[in-house]
Amino acid sequence: MFNFKTAVAAAALASSVLLPGVALAQTVLKLGHVWPAAEIHARAAERFAADVAQATNGAVKVEIYGGSTLGSDRELVEGLRFGSNDIWVGGAGVLTSASDTAKIFALPFMIRDSQHFGQVYGGPTGQEITEAVRKESGLQVLAYWLRGPRWLTTKKPVNAPADLAGLKIRVPDSPVSVASWKALGAAPTPMSFGEVFNALQQGVIDGQENPLSLIQTSKFSEVVKFLVRTEHSYEPIVVVMSASRLARLPEAQRKAVLEAANGAAKAFASEEVNKGEAGFIKQLQGEGMTLIEPDKAAFRAKVGPAFVKASFPSVAALYEKVAAVGAPAAR
Repeated sequence: MFNFKTAVAAAALASSVLLPGVALAQTVLKLGHVWPAAEIHARAAERFAADVAQATNGAVKVEIYGGSTLGSDRELVEGLRFGSNDIWVGGAGVLTSASDTAKIFALPFMIRDSQHFGQVYGGPTGQEITEAVRKESGLQVLAYWLRGPRWLTTKKPVNAPADLAGLKIRVPDSPVSVASWKALGAAPTPMSFGEVFNALQQGVIDGQENPLSLIQTSKFSEVVKFLVRTEHSYEPIVVVMSASRLARLPEAQRKAVLEAANGAAKAFASEEVNKGEAGFIKQLQGEGMTLIEPDKAAFRAKVGPAFVKASFPSVAALYEKVAAVGAPAAR
């Protein structure tokens, strides 16, 4: 039976179209994400698309479908396999549906700050993670973009893990996120990002956790009032293609896509995240949110190395390796 998904898949498979008056076919790559257009990484995706077009003299066109128009994050990751989209940009933890190693992306309190983030994902440890994900899933991470740390927003004040008891907290559909928030005492509730605002508004959930930029652009201040500085995760934003789809591009086009993913778009995301954190806090407070500075040590103690070793032993050694990158030498 003919349906919308069939049509999308068929359109994606026909990824080259012959333009009038142009001798060569133009390659069209469909990029999907779930964010509103104003979000930092949605704007970075626009820069990426423009840079690909410029570097290839228009031979490659990246068409952007934001706001979950091609599906949820998990559906977009699955779509890379059967061709309904060619590129996905999103939170790396979603890759756990395809790769065991991808559990590393969402482990709490592993990345210390933005400098540590760059050292890990811009160095040999990041390359090791990329290769493992590719071997396990057939998906190629083209770039790691900085994302601000994830904060908790709730309808009730949360100063320590004990305050989470009974609270339904929306989390991404990731086993790491679910296990982490359960260990902290909450009732983790996975759901697609596009459903979160209404779920908060209707009382289906009591809170959610995301970077400040997404909290602000998604207008969560209208439905939750407490902004809790947990800064529990520096989950990267990843730009991902099927490794086989990437390999089918001519070498010059493949190089252009990789360079664009790691060029001005990546720099833009980093700059905007780093300069925007303080501004986002002021904006959210101005919109009526109350800032809470919780006992971070109490949170960290519940989901530290012992938790990782017990809950996710397959990535425990890698977790220790990441934590050790750039760490001060013991004296």
